[in-house]
Amino acid sequence: MDTVHTVVIGAGHAGLVTSRALAAAGVEHVVLERGEVGRSWRDERWDTLTLLTPAWMNALPGDGRHVEDPDAFLTARQFAARLADYAASGPAPVLTGTAVEQVRAVASEGTRRFRVATQVGTWSARNVVVATGPGAHPVVPAALRALPARVSVVPALAYRRPSAVPPGAVLVVGASSSGVQIADELARSGRRVLLAVGRHTRVPRRYRGMDLYWWLQRTGRLDRRRTELADPGAGRHEPSLQLVGREPVHAVDL
Repeated sequence: MDTVHTVVIGAGHAGLVTSRALAAAGVEHVVLERGEVGRSWRDERWDTLTLLTPAWMNALPGDGRHVEDPDAFLTARQFAARLADYAASGPAPVLTGTAVEQVRAVASEGTRRFRVATQVGTWSARNVVVATGPGAHPVVPAALRALPARVSVVPALAYRRPSAVPPGAVLVVGASSSGVQIADELARSGRRVLLAVGRHTRVPRRYRGMDLYWWLQRTGRLDRRRTELADPGAGRHEPSLQLVGREPVHAVDL
């Protein structure tokens, strides 16, 4: 069994940035990743997906590489490649192909520690940081699970391109960023699309010549903590913005 102060689970942007912060604080740690660095960006996104934030917002701590076009929107694969380079230049080991199978709290010499079991070995750690990200398990409404077998149900994680969706009209359930982008792409390909809309936030992609995120940063809205909101509970469940990152600049709107 290997012993380390902290285990970070996940080598996406959250896990890698956490690793940089721990290294800067002198904390011994290791990053465990079940696949390759940035795997979800590379393997679990549709073909044309781009980040919603301009390139100038995607710089990670300690990453001094020059951004050729700060206002461009990186593709998912471009971002995954940047994460791989970032991990390679980091101070801590990133163990890829190391899937965590169990995390269990144990008592050791009067101190609680964690036993992190993987398919290639076990780690004993004082702390565990779970940086596996949201949305790893699709939420399919019960009504959709009860549909007849002739109706294909495709979670957003499994969607890749319009040509891979069976023929016929398409109902897209959910109108946050993923839903409107997929509905937009399907409609542009000539498919008949119905979009089921719940609560959502309508915003412009650009305002007075500047990207929305420029305004959000300059006005301080990105720095607010949830506890500072008038209704912290509502802030926790705020849907993602209805945006698409595309050049030339393109807005999606219901």
